[in-house]
Amino acid sequence: MLPVPGSNHQVLVIDDFMPAPHQLIEYAVARQQPPSQSPVYPGLRSPTPPGYLKYAIAAINRAFQREKLTARVSTGEAYFAMVTRTTEELTLEQSMPHFDRPLLNEYAIVHYLCSPAFGGTSFYRYKPTAQVAITRPGLHTYQQNLAQHLLAYPVEPGYINGDTPLFERVLQVPCEFNRAVIYPCALLHSGDISKQFIPDLNPYTARFTVTAFVR
Repeated sequence: MLPVPGSNHQVLVIDDFMPAPHQLIEYAVARQQPPSQSPVYPGLRSPTPPGYLKYAIAAINRAFQREKLTARVSTGEAYFAMVTRTTEELTLEQSMPHFDRPLLNEYAIVHYLCSPAFGGTSFYRYKPTAQVAITRPGLHTYQQNLAQHLLAYPVEPGYINGDTPLFERVLQVPCEFNRAVIYPCALLHSGDISKQFIPDLNPYTARFTVTAFVR
């Protein structure tokens, strides 16, 4: 478990997450159904095999138990995900750290099926309010404060990968093939994608992952 500085939150890292990770890539490539665009994710997504989520939930619960955590998960959804958007195509929301849901008892998973060269995941603190997690009680404050500060510090399109006037990187988890990073959905985070990123539509050579949400 990795502590998130400035908070009581933790990030779980599980290496060798799946027993046959290359077969997952082959499954995604062999699917006849084309992947779909996402209005939030900067790329393409498609469903994982039916057994993926069941195995992932069991692995996460074992890790929670090993770490002596009371949290348990039992359901969720999982997708293959491939970043395909250029810097110029990103929205404002995709150019800043984000939270998935304002909930600490639901968890996001990033499972890397790509080279470490594509970068891992970082977690951020919103400097004006010192928030690292956006929960329902603090959501309105965060949204109002962010809107005001964006007038003074406008964000240009581009993948965030480090400190900015509004956000401070407090934790960085490197990418390793078949590594899973599990964290509460409310944490501010972003993929560590370089400014030189070139989109690649080949799952064997692209920034290819599984993104999942469990609860």
